[in-house]
Amino acid sequence: MPENLPTEVKSNETVALEKGYYKGIIFNIPGAEVLIDGEWIACTQQNAEKIKAQNPFTLEWRLNGDLCQQYGKKTGDVIEGTIILVDDQWNGLNITLPFSVTLTDTSTGIRPVYAD
Repeated sequence: MPENLPTEVKSNETVALEKGYYKGIIFNIPGAEVLIDGEWIACTQQNAEKIKAQNPFTLEWRLNGDLCQQYGKKTGDVIEGTIILVDDQWNGLNITLPFSVTLTDTSTGIRPVYAD
């Protein structure tokens, strides 16, 4: 499971979502993006086919504060999501972990949280 997850994201920044030791991780949270062919793609139903055509073990993830705002989130809102473990064929492994991030204004920083 990821060892270093952000607890906050500023409204005008992006924050890396690091996978940790096991690389078959999906971050299912509003505002998540994945790097495909040098372009950051929003993790939406519209982009699901393109994302699932990739090897989940090699994808890079981040959380985009601007994208969170586009989804209607405001400063102070807690954005909830889950971490889902998958195999190399995108089959879920029945292991999920809830996590949340608070959208903050541009004057506050990020405090990492360490998983148990």
